[in-house]
Amino acid sequence: MNLPLIVSGLAVGFMFGYVLQHGRFCMNTAFREVLLSRDFTVFRAYILALIVSIIGANLMESMGIIHLKVPAFTWVANVLGGYIFGMSMVLGGGCASGTLYRIGEGMIGSWFTALGFLLGAGATLSGFLRPVAEFFWFGPGADPSDPSTYKFAYQLSDAEGNSVPVTIFNIFGLNRWIVIAVLGAAAVIFISKGKFKKPATQKGFTWWSTGIMIGLVSAIAFFSSEVYGGMAQARGLSFTGPLNELVTWFTSSNTSESFKKLVVDSDGDLGSLASAGTLTWSVYMIAGVVLGSLFSAIQSKEFGWRAPKAQTLATQFGAGLVMGFSGSLAGGCNVGHGLTGLSTLALGSLVGIIFIILGCWTMVYFLFIRE
Repeated sequence: MNLPLIVSGLAVGFMFGYVLQHGRFCMNTAFREVLLSRDFTVFRAYILALIVSIIGANLMESMGIIHLKVPAFTWVANVLGGYIFGMSMVLGGGCASGTLYRIGEGMIGSWFTALGFLLGAGATLSGFLRPVAEFFWFGPGADPSDPSTYKFAYQLSDAEGNSVPVTIFNIFGLNRWIVIAVLGAAAVIFISKGKFKKPATQKGFTWWSTGIMIGLVSAIAFFSSEVYGGMAQARGLSFTGPLNELVTWFTSSNTSESFKKLVVDSDGDLGSLASAGTLTWSVYMIAGVVLGSLFSAIQSKEFGWRAPKAQTLATQFGAGLVMGFSGSLAGGCNVGHGLTGLSTLALGSLVGIIFIILGCWTMVYFLFIRE
């Protein structure tokens, strides 16, 4: 039993779930309300969390403490999967993190969304839908084991011909801190326009304290996932891949020794580890999110079992299935791309979250605005 892995995973998840619930933070809400009510409050919290996470993650890598895992730029999958995920999370009643923290509040509908998400991710990363995903990841006729055959996966090389991560700063040949400084200045201008005083009727954390804490938890997750999680690179907060790992654990469990060997042999590649069949750091982190949310909900007297109509439950389950498929196809969900991936300044994550937002707005328009 790897006690540091289990304890650190649960602890980081617990902190994340507590802040999500106590701060009423959901990216689906953040993106939706920008279009629906022109309310930027939660969106400002998201931008603040992102900037804190970017600075923390890149500072630790620059100091040699961690090694960031930059998501690949599979542009077709990033665009298509992101757009579908954005639409389906509106139908599911919450994004990946929003769904998990609402489970801790006793929302039965979120249980159905999470179950669908879990099955959809498992079918795509380890099951019968994987060939479909590989087609959009690599292109027709491509050999997944031979990067030279990739048609849809953009690759980048330095002046010596060595492969380098597809990041915003590598694309333009800039120092990463120049990019971070520009993004940080823009974020400060945007965030400063918000109202910092909490309304008398509002419970929980202010939007700005929520943003800061989520950013700090994200940075801690990068550190813990590499140092204690047995990974060759910092994975950080993620949900789509770990849900698949939870599914495969039920069906093809590996010993901790065989998993460590797989980590070394694959150089920590998350695609290779998707069907490892073991309880990874990220799986414990997900369990911690639910526990942290439950604790917060009980503490604030907001816990209660609530179930919608059967038709709504069926809709949420179906939306969860699509979220699992599309999040796996896109290479990440709203957290995997929108917070963790963007913290590495990955171009694929930037494209992914843009199309997640566009998909969210599309569904918001058809469900709420057009009517």
